[in-house]
Amino acid sequence: MGQQSNGFQQSVLLALDTKTGKLIESKELLHMAEDVLRDLRRSSVAGLHRSRVRDVEPRLRCALCNGSAHISMRHTEFGNRWFAHNGEVTDCPYRDYRRLSPNEQWALQYQGQQEGAEHKRLKFFIADWVEKDPRCSSVWRDKVRASELKRGEWKRPDVRAVIGDREIVFEIQLSYTFLSEVVRRDAFYQQENVHILWIFREFEPHREVVRDEMFYNRRNIFVLDADAEKETIKRNRLTFKCYYQTPALVGDGIIEKWHSRYVHLDELTFPVPEYRPYYRDFDTSVISLLRLRLIRAIMQWSRDRKAGGSTSISKAKVLSAWQALERKSGFKKDKFFFASDFLFDQLPKFLSIKYKRPIGYNYKMLWEVLNAILAMSISAPRPHNIQYLMAIHHYTPNLEAKHTQIINKHRADIIASIKRGENRYVRDQRFDEATAIVLPELRDKLENPWGVKPINHS
Repeated sequence: MGQQSNGFQQSVLLALDTKTGKLIESKELLHMAEDVLRDLRRSSVAGLHRSRVRDVEPRLRCALCNGSAHISMRHTEFGNRWFAHNGEVTDCPYRDYRRLSPNEQWALQYQGQQEGAEHKRLKFFIADWVEKDPRCSSVWRDKVRASELKRGEWKRPDVRAVIGDREIVFEIQLSYTFLSEVVRRDAFYQQENVHILWIFREFEPHREVVRDEMFYNRRNIFVLDADAEKETIKRNRLTFKCYYQTPALVGDGIIEKWHSRYVHLDELTFPVPEYRPYYRDFDTSVISLLRLRLIRAIMQWSRDRKAGGSTSISKAKVLSAWQALERKSGFKKDKFFFASDFLFDQLPKFLSIKYKRPIGYNYKMLWEVLNAILAMSISAPRPHNIQYLMAIHHYTPNLEAKHTQIINKHRADIIASIKRGENRYVRDQRFDEATAIVLPELRDKLENPWGVKPINHS
């Protein structure tokens, strides 16, 4: 049954039966047995609301746009059996049929069938090699994975396996998969605590579906091309070609570089709760570079300050570097946080301890900085001294024996003060999160709640 010219034009020429995995041409409906047709038609409209929105997985999908479809049997002089989209569809290639040549129509109609065979072959290739992994206890090929949390929800991944203590699904993308479908599958597997790997046949960074995946999955793209298949056979283990980006700091900017290498499953990181395996984490690398940029900017400001010249340019660069790191790290400041106090007062103290030399001070020796910031002889509140001692303990600067004794005595005095219920050394935490963003090695210590409140034994 071809396209019509009286307003009853076919809207779907090739449909996928999600239950059997079979591709069905619309013309096959004309010769389909009545009982088979009626059963398929009933299944195709099951779960449809009047708004044409499904609450269950559709039985039929358009083979090109992946939108849900049903069998229409409206009686006309042109016939009464065809596939139709559910609801209004504006982005399906079939809508452009009247502008395509006969050869283009033919190629488009059989695109799904041509890719169907390749898709099936790759599914079995992945499954067969996963099954050879000694850590693999179970593997399923194109089988339904029902939700363990929400009754009636399910997906049919290309390959599903249990490897070690992880459940992993492999989804193959040969042609365009709508982002909405990718998002739905990601959300489903995330709620089920299942890791999902999207596999491409080629690396095509200009395609929108590839770029969507690239930016969502930390700039990682996994490809199973002919070379990766050969490498799998050569290494006798499932091998993908991973394309990944790395950032580089050039001046005050960051550039991106593409790399590729063959990877095995045991070389990937399997993050929770994201459940999206990756080889290299681009975002974490960017944050590390932005930290470096900020520290370099503060050191330049410190040198300008010591030299007695203008610090307006270097100070502006410090603020710009912090703003970039703040955005990328997702830092959420409260109303008591002031960037200038943190960047030009608090942070230089920690950097002095880390790099074991005065930064932001005109002193010559680190001990002079420590003596000034701890102010041990002053009776006024010292709400950051606990954090300074945490940094000293972590970075272990080389101090003279007498200075180490003074530090240890001050530590003991703080402990005794907190135990007595005094407020003098109770921690002010307003800069702790920002400090941990710049100096992540201190995070565990800064998240320790000791000293946040006095210990009152009365």
